[in-house]
Amino acid sequence: MNDYSDTTHLRKYLTGIIGNAPFGIVTFSVNHEVGIINSDAIKLLGFENSNPEDLIDSQYKDAFVNYPSIVSEFQSLIKSGARFDANINNIDFGIYTVNIKIRELFNGALVIIEDITTQAKLEKQLRYQASHDSLTNLGNRQDFEDCVETYIYKAVEHNLPGAVIFIDLDRFKPINDIAGHAAGDEVLKRVAIIFLSHIRERDIVARIGGDEFAILLADCPLQMAEKIAESMRKAIDEMVFIYDDNSFKIGMSAGISCINKENDRLSNIINSADNACQIAKNNGRNQIHVASVNAQEYQQHKQQVAWLPKITKALQQNQFRLFIQEISSLKENQTVKHFEILIRLLNEDGTYTAPGIFIPPAERYDLMPQIDRWVIECAFTQIDKNLCYSINLSGLSTSDSSLASYIESLQKIYQIKAANITFEITETAAIQNIDNCLYLINKLKSKGFQFSLDDFGSGLSSFSYLKNLNIDFLKIDGSFVKEIVNDPASYAMVKSINEVGHAMNLKTIAEFVENKEIYLKLKEIGVDYAQGYFIDKPSILPAENKKIKSCAISKKLK
Repeated sequence: MNDYSDTTHLRKYLTGIIGNAPFGIVTFSVNHEVGIINSDAIKLLGFENSNPEDLIDSQYKDAFVNYPSIVSEFQSLIKSGARFDANINNIDFGIYTVNIKIRELFNGALVIIEDITTQAKLEKQLRYQASHDSLTNLGNRQDFEDCVETYIYKAVEHNLPGAVIFIDLDRFKPINDIAGHAAGDEVLKRVAIIFLSHIRERDIVARIGGDEFAILLADCPLQMAEKIAESMRKAIDEMVFIYDDNSFKIGMSAGISCINKENDRLSNIINSADNACQIAKNNGRNQIHVASVNAQEYQQHKQQVAWLPKITKALQQNQFRLFIQEISSLKENQTVKHFEILIRLLNEDGTYTAPGIFIPPAERYDLMPQIDRWVIECAFTQIDKNLCYSINLSGLSTSDSSLASYIESLQKIYQIKAANITFEITETAAIQNIDNCLYLINKLKSKGFQFSLDDFGSGLSSFSYLKNLNIDFLKIDGSFVKEIVNDPASYAMVKSINEVGHAMNLKTIAEFVENKEIYLKLKEIGVDYAQGYFIDKPSILPAENKKIKSCAISKKLK
């Protein structure tokens, strides 16, 4: 047997031995030619239609023609004269992902090719799931913040503008409550599509919470960011969602924070965008607010955040207290006394915190529906059933489709006369949630409850909306009432509101009656009822001390 036949026989023998190895194997001679190669290596190197013999004696450049990174590694090792010893991981070729090990072997090289395609796909899937929202396929909060942080470095280094938009959907909760979570999920997916259709290829949209989204606008000045945000707001505002014959409309409140050399910290950018979004909601919702570096605004935000655990604790530990203030008739024909129920927070030192302090953060963090339900049940357990009372409902509560049933259930449990209870809804809340308000008002009025429209006159479209609301009382905005003695315009406003109310067979109530002069002017105008410190100062509900322990919201009615 000659040398050639000996070599050929040996190669076939060795190829047979390594043929069943669970990975690809290739050996190279001192001249960098293929010596031995198995079928797995043939497959993983991209030569599926070839036999191992076809690559014998070929140069490494030809064997690795589909893997430029391996060719480069070989060239570097050859030029340096170093031993063959290298690892190259996660190389993608076609449908395969491989790890490659190069080792010294008899002055040549041994290359082991490991197929990690299945493992790589699983890892990629797990990374995707960890960084994306499964419902919308958008990035999640962590992924979004990572992207923003990466862009901040780029923006600062190259002096590029940028912006972050935080978005909170308005009137989304009623969809879940009325139509179910499947409907809510469908809305979120449609909203995600709308946002994606309004951004550029370099921008990023993420879902960072239940109905909260965030957008990174790269290389985008503020004016353009506002334009993009407004186009999104209009698109959301125009969207009508129909589910099981129910029609829903939502809105969006958005906050914009700029990225620049003066604002280059991730936490500041995220917090200011979130704060701006909340300001947009507080200012009436369905609008856009641009974050400022206003120290007072930032301090206010911090104070409101600090109130969140305090309010939660107060609800859990029954630290709220009910007060009442009389609503007195100006006609001298009042047979039954009427009181408005007010709320205070009892502090550890025995003092009380006024609602003007804790209500704004409670509204901001969507805690008002819980507070409203606490007030309603506590009031129903403590009031004198022979007197009349007014109970305030927040804007968020008017959007709660389950509130009417909750109130009806409490009425049956505590045997309350529905005609003795008036629910107060602010004009702003009524206008913003007109359909929900109509449902709530009509449902409860059918059971005998009454309704009052509070702060009337503060809106711009007051009279046009008034005729659509089935209410009983019109409460004139106190900002006009307290000025009627010295301001002719305020006097005229109160007079006109009173006349319109009477024309619609509504009783009128003036709040902020602080002195005798205001009281007499209201009698002169013909207002029906008055409320204020001149008539009665708020005092604790008489039954409060005896029954406060019974005020935990009934779990069966939640």
